[in-house]
Amino acid sequence: MKKIIFLLVFISLVGYLIGQYVPVEIVNNAEDYLGRQLVTRFRDEIRKSPSYTVTYSSDEPHFKVKIDTMDRYKGDSLYEGISTIYNYTILIAVNGIDIYCYSQLGYAGKDVLNEVAFQIYSDLDEFIETFKSYLIKLLEEYE
Repeated sequence: MKKIIFLLVFISLVGYLIGQYVPVEIVNNAEDYLGRQLVTRFRDEIRKSPSYTVTYSSDEPHFKVKIDTMDRYKGDSLYEGISTIYNYTILIAVNGIDIYCYSQLGYAGKDVLNEVAFQIYSDLDEFIETFKSYLIKLLEEYE
């Protein structure tokens, strides 16, 4: 069953991965100001990239990064707004189905948002490159 699902994903994504840009959808579930800044900075990393493009279409197969955040000190008036808790999940979206790939949980202060945004970008890039290498190996097996 896993092999069939993988083959379906392979067939759907191979055309898009061969192209110049890999489409990435960013789902923003940020509850707090710092979280919204983090998502914006990550989106800027994708837009600057020579390999990826931000997509808003759910019709084409694409990668999806879902970012959830909340204020780390929510309800504590003394510390509220200085740090955010974030969770990002990397998914593959094919024909309305999201396939879980990877997730990470952490927290960040406002002074390190750029570094965290770049880390999310790096994790996505590493995952996609690994995924491409598996697809190439699978293609070589079926030739």
